[in-house]
Amino acid sequence: MTASEAKKAQWEALKDKPLSDKLKYIFTYYWPAILGCVCAIALAVTWVSTALSQNETALSGYLLNGFTRESYSGDLKQNFLEHQQIDSNTYSFHLTADVPYSPEEISENSIGVLESIVVQIFAGELDFIVADLNSYPDLTAYFADLRTVMSANQQEKWSEYFVYVERAEWEKMASDSLDSIVQPIYHLSAESLQDPVPLGIRLPTSSLLFDAYQFADKDVIFGITHTAVNVENALAFLEYITQ
Repeated sequence: MTASEAKKAQWEALKDKPLSDKLKYIFTYYWPAILGCVCAIALAVTWVSTALSQNETALSGYLLNGFTRESYSGDLKQNFLEHQQIDSNTYSFHLTADVPYSPEEISENSIGVLESIVVQIFAGELDFIVADLNSYPDLTAYFADLRTVMSANQQEKWSEYFVYVERAEWEKMASDSLDSIVQPIYHLSAESLQDPVPLGIRLPTSSLLFDAYQFADKDVIFGITHTAVNVENALAFLEYITQ
């Protein structure tokens, strides 16, 4: 069996394995390549940040598997800045979209997308993420408990839209040990959970976001990253798109 055939056989064997096994395989055999990609992405992000530093960042977000509607002729970012009376000549709203990602497959594209998001989060350059419920769990470790970033009034307003995970599963996902990585189960209700943690908000179908972008999954989740710098503006954007 050639090296190429052996590699293909290994991928096939992993196809139906749990996320923990896939991650172990990737980090065992592809760590040098992943490390190189992370470094390259970090340099690219730094370069882009420097290039954009002429304007301060008012807000930055990522729409995973969110694609621009061809029929949309407006400017959601500019409209939000104007709504908040933020000078667009001084401040910028960075919103990444049109990025395909499949949590079911191991590919260079999927790994690259996750690496890019993680690098931006750890650099403090990503305030919120919107993703479908199928992709959202892969980023569990990087979301903030909404109770730590929302006021009591905001929590009361959005509680019926909260998406929860068990605290134990959340903490395992955030662990440094690959052996403890377990794909968390997201719940649209906290009733059956022992220690629920709200990590996201299921956006109502009337959201203005859906006027500008389309998602394959009807359940689209909005979450604040745990390194978010512009939390108030992220929550203001949530209010704006659901007004």
